[in-house]
Amino acid sequence: MVQCGNIRTLICKTEDNYNIYDDEMDSMGSMKKPRKKFLLSSVVLTLVIGSILLTVILLTRDTTPKATYDRTNDPSLSRLIEVSPAAQRLPKTGKLFCWVQTSTIYHDTRSLAINETWIHRCDHGQLFTSEKFNDTRIPYSTVFAGIPDNYYNLFFKSRYAFHHIYTNISKDFDWYLKADDDTYVIVDNLRAFLSTLDPNEPHYLGYVLKPYLKNGYNAGGAGYILSRAALKIFAETLYPNSTLCPDDIYEDVGIARCLANAGIYPEDTRNSQGQNRFNTFSPTETFHQSKANVDWVKYLEKKGYDAFANDLISFHHLSPDEIRLFDILLYRVHRNV
Repeated sequence: MVQCGNIRTLICKTEDNYNIYDDEMDSMGSMKKPRKKFLLSSVVLTLVIGSILLTVILLTRDTTPKATYDRTNDPSLSRLIEVSPAAQRLPKTGKLFCWVQTSTIYHDTRSLAINETWIHRCDHGQLFTSEKFNDTRIPYSTVFAGIPDNYYNLFFKSRYAFHHIYTNISKDFDWYLKADDDTYVIVDNLRAFLSTLDPNEPHYLGYVLKPYLKNGYNAGGAGYILSRAALKIFAETLYPNSTLCPDDIYEDVGIARCLANAGIYPEDTRNSQGQNRFNTFSPTETFHQSKANVDWVKYLEKKGYDAFANDLISFHHLSPDEIRLFDILLYRVHRNV
């Protein structure tokens, strides 16, 4: 008969049939299995906790769009401005001052198309940008050299641009147009429309959108215009007052809010047929009315060919070659009348 000793544990069935387990090996094996389970559990728990923490961070982080510019830096901007020889030769008085907001990435595309076409039909027309152009024959000023190129800084750019124009260029024009670098302006029609208004009254003109502000705001892309009287109020009263003209991450809304705090609101610029002279959408979008949502536009637009005014002033969302095409069809194709 087999004796069951202390060193070996014997599972005894019969004298001839038994299994022998080493006490030490059994002990080690029994320790390894729980340890593996413990390590696996720890890894899983760490991953779960990490996932929870990451989810909490993603859900609670502040995703609100933010500007990256501080208006208290405005006094230092003037030292960074360089004016091209072409811009220096422009007149300091006249009916219409036009400035186009652009940036370095569009110097060789959008900006060139603007320079080749409509901006020279203004009495004074130039591009405001952040860095110098390679061609000094282009009328430009680096008005935005100290303001980072960020969509949410556009308000600070326009706010400072109007102040710079009034303070350092000229306060003696009748009208001041701001436009984007993907906008085409039919300057002849603009002049005809402005001739019906008094620049000594505070006018604020463009394509009216209605969210955010009680009286709406003029879309930046369609181009908007301040009369001489409105620019004076903006530059002297609104620009230096952060209460009346608070920071905003949206350029056109912010400018409109400033003006509204001085009692200057968007006006109805449609013609007698109820058609928009200014257009914040592209010709295709205007024709099919694919963007003029009733929650956004103050004046509902017509559709198809009826949407286009015979005295239209601007279109937005145009490629550089579409800007050139507008100019070709309007001014470079001979038409027998």
